[in-house]
Amino acid sequence: MEGSSSREFPRMMLDKPVELTIGEQQIRVENPANNLSAGGVFVRRADLPADGTVLVKIPVNSHFFEAEGKIRKGEPREAGAGIDFTAVSDGNRVALDELIEELTLRGLPAA
Repeated sequence: MEGSSSREFPRMMLDKPVELTIGEQQIRVENPANNLSAGGVFVRRADLPADGTVLVKIPVNSHFFEAEGKIRKGEPREAGAGIDFTAVSDGNRVALDELIEELTLRGLPAA
């Protein structure tokens, strides 16, 4: 059904850079079409390895949110990949909550 979603967490637009570390490679993705949820992030970057592990880093106020994740390929019509957060420390869960609150207060739309 078009327009329905089976996502566990609602997504919102993310207008901050996303830094990805995959092995020794570091990638910075700055795209206003990226989106974020409590369970992961979608980045507009088509060349990420499917099922690869990644360290995600996103600035939040004067610090960073960091989490380990697993790369999931997006739908063929989307030039990007979803990253499911697989390990988030308690401190980083607080930082993620702060980031989601900041994006909500600034009125960024749901993705």
